[in-house]
Amino acid sequence: MSIICFEGASAVGKTTTSNALKEVSGAFVVPEVNQLFKRPENEPVEWYFERQAERWQLAEKESKNYRLVILDGDPFQPLWYNWAYDFVGWQKLDFMERFYRTMINNKMIAFPHLYFIFGAREAELRKRRACDAARQRRHFEIHLKMIEPMRRYFEAMQNFSPGQVLFLDAESIQSNIDFIEKRAPDVGARQRSESELLLSKMIEWLRENKA
Repeated sequence: MSIICFEGASAVGKTTTSNALKEVSGAFVVPEVNQLFKRPENEPVEWYFERQAERWQLAEKESKNYRLVILDGDPFQPLWYNWAYDFVGWQKLDFMERFYRTMINNKMIAFPHLYFIFGAREAELRKRRACDAARQRRHFEIHLKMIEPMRRYFEAMQNFSPGQVLFLDAESIQSNIDFIEKRAPDVGARQRSESELLLSKMIEWLRENKA
């Protein structure tokens, strides 16, 4: 069945929409790394990357039992996140390319069948953050700066793999659900070779473009 992924700025409604689809459509939701796993004190270099691969493996396993599986956050997120910081203080692109290529070749990760990139105006994001007392969102300001480079990355992906990325104006949870439910069932499984090719194209694009 379909494995889809939600991405977008903090407070844009990804998690709330995921949980709503779980309730109304019986979707299976794979939370982001920091919600699903406890970080070790002396975190190994590969720890975060390996957890992203585990998230994909869980999604793939549950896709046999559920019509729709949602990854709340991109399992390839380190690629564009580290790039947005010009890799200063983060793992370099060569390291990430080796890691992800090995994982793809070993059938331990692949690109989601379809990405939904949630978007909203900054003023609306700030309003939603203020109204959500349940989450601290300590890195909210940092995440706002990620919006533009993240969108450029996914626009490039859409150019390389037409139909794999959809941009969603996240006006409300119900409108999000309506948009997603109309499009997610039509997604077909992608082959490992497609993920290998897309990874190569995205790595090349990251090398040639500055955030």
